[in-house]
This record gives sequence, structure tokens and C-alpha cells, in this order.
Amino acid sequence: MTIESNVKVSVPKKWMDGWDKIYSQMLSASDDELSRIDVGPRIQQLEHALAITESDTQSMRILELGCGDGSVACYLAKIGCNVVAIDALVSAIAVAQRRSKLLKLEDKVEFRLDDMDGWPLKPESYDVVIALQCLQYLFDRTIPRLREAIAAVKPGGFFVYSGNILPHMETDPPIRFVTEEELKAELDGWTYHGFGTEERMIKLDDLRGYVWTVARKPM
Repeated sequence: MTIESNVKVSVPKKWMDGWDKIYSQMLSASDDELSRIDVGPRIQQLEHALAITESDTQSMRILELGCGDGSVACYLAKIGCNVVAIDALVSAIAVAQRRSKLLKLEDKVEFRLDDMDGWPLKPESYDVVIALQCLQYLFDRTIPRLREAIAAVKPGGFFVYSGNILPHMETDPPIRFVTEEELKAELDGWTYHGFGTEERMIKLDDLRGYVWTVARKPM
């Protein structure tokens, strides 16, 4: 795949430039560094949920929106899942593709340079949809896209989500927080394998709130 330019999205250019700088720096990482996969507790909870529900990972079709450096997608591909992962940054896709090649996972994971709000989400088309720290940057499209992502999960499948809530520093433009109450309302009737809120001090005078879930759709 030849990657030429970033996908135009609604996020301010200065924010995209900041993330682009991070991933561009990762391109100079060693093979050993990129071969190490570090995923957070949400993906570990998903793996546990797949195990206890005896899900067949070899046949699972997973979509990750806003995949960044490809760690999550490669982790899930390594346990047998088939993953399509999307990001709008050339640098992120380049890092993710290099990581999958090093881990010999190219046949299990496909990284696509695309807009996560433009990617077609057909109802009940994925066994798992993952949206970690990304939907909030769609602003007025956050809730509609959240609903589309949830609808794209097959019966018995999983939705994995995390996003910011208050407290949070002011941003210009303001990001669209999905509150705990809103998330629960959209997942009414689902089974929670994990649901919570937390606060983290990122740096001095920068306290941020988070809401997250790993939820299973009714059969």
C-alpha cells in the first residue's frame, strides 16, 4: 500500500500535527521496540470476556476506529482475530503496518488510511467494534457515530469504548464528552463485562476524567 497524504478530518490541524509528531518519531524506533505490544486494561478485559464467553477468535471480525500505532489491532490479531483498523494519519498507519510486518501478522490485520466517520458501518457487521479515545473528536457527530458503531456490532458481539469526561482542560473547539449516563443509555440491555469511570493526573494542573466499557450485545 502506498500512502501519500493524511485524510482530511474535522479535527483542528494543530491537534493532528501533534499526534502526527508522536507517530513520526515512532517510525525511527528499533524493530525490537515495535515488536513489543503494550495494550491497556480495556483490551485485556475484552480478551478475558472473549475467553469466558468461549468466543471463537479465529472467526471473529473486528473493527478498530482510530487505531494509532496499531498496538491494539496487532494484539488482537496475535490471538487469532481478523482485524480492520483505521486511522487518518499517514504516520500512524506506517508505524502500524511496520509493526504488523515485524510480528508476521499481515494476513490477520489490515490497516487502512481513512476517516473513521466516513468508514461504512453496516448494522450487525462486526463481532467487535473498538473506539478508544477517538469518537469525542467528531464533535457534533460524536453521538450519531457512537450509535452507528454500536449498531454495527453483531448480536452476541462486543463494543469496547473509552472517552474523556469532566474534569478536563478546556479545548478549542470543545471536544464532545460522552457522559456515563449517555453511554449507559445507548447500551441499554447490554451485558457489561466492565464499566467504570476514573480520574487521572496527566501532569500538574491537568486532571482528566474517563469513562470506559467492554459490553456485550444481547443475542
